[in-house]
Amino acid sequence: MTTWQSATIMSGDVKIRYQRAGNGAPIILAHGFSDNGDCWKAFAEPLTATYEVILIDARNHGQSGKARQGNGAIDQANDVKELITQLGLIKPVVMGHSMGAQMAMHAAGLFPELLRAVVMEDPPMFPDVVPTAAEIAAGKARRDSWIDSMKALSHEQLVLRCIAENPTWRAEELHHWAESKHQFGFVNDPEPARTIHWQKLIPQIGVPALLIGSDPSKGSIVPAAAAAEARTLSAQIEVALVRNVGHCIRREAPLQYSAVVHEFLRRH
Repeated sequence: MTTWQSATIMSGDVKIRYQRAGNGAPIILAHGFSDNGDCWKAFAEPLTATYEVILIDARNHGQSGKARQGNGAIDQANDVKELITQLGLIKPVVMGHSMGAQMAMHAAGLFPELLRAVVMEDPPMFPDVVPTAAEIAAGKARRDSWIDSMKALSHEQLVLRCIAENPTWRAEELHHWAESKHQFGFVNDPEPARTIHWQKLIPQIGVPALLIGSDPSKGSIVPAAAAAEARTLSAQIEVALVRNVGHCIRREAPLQYSAVVHEFLRRH
């Protein structure tokens, strides 16, 4: 059983909680929207035999603090920059899922000199379309309703819901997922200006980068055309597609996901 050491740093006026374990080259793992750092542990624990693994709770998630302003991917990337600087990490690999993958993309574009490589598991890569006020309001209402529905359930009810919605997930994923839903909450909504669109950001990526996508028909948020375009925008980008799974690739196809990631890490 891996022993994780928990501590915090301050990023501006926001407390950022992290956990670390293992020895070797550092890898930072960044979770997706409404998850927490513990949601990486099923994948991360075997890594600690070879790497120093750092799990981060994003602002507004897990045991990190709530941010009254500055809730975009730029701000999350700056939190990781502070983590690297304050812990004295030497060129870590940054891996992220969904929101965390978007953050990893920003880190690779904004301060590549601090990183060795990035792995991006199904980041949001939609067309650069400015939504209307009505669309923004509708999206916020759907998100808030979903969050409220999660928080209204007990831990045991959340576990059962997770099993029903994700019958192929390993048992060790369930309790962390459920716990993260009770911990999650925004003080204010993310500001669109605090996130750079991927078509503008990818040409700035200055380190080797692995983009892992899956099947849009099953919930992937990387359209096939976007994955193809990403390769034309940066010579640093490699694309791997895992078939017949959706948005949570490492949870739905853990063996395939691990094989793809370890092959990339072996080279970088």
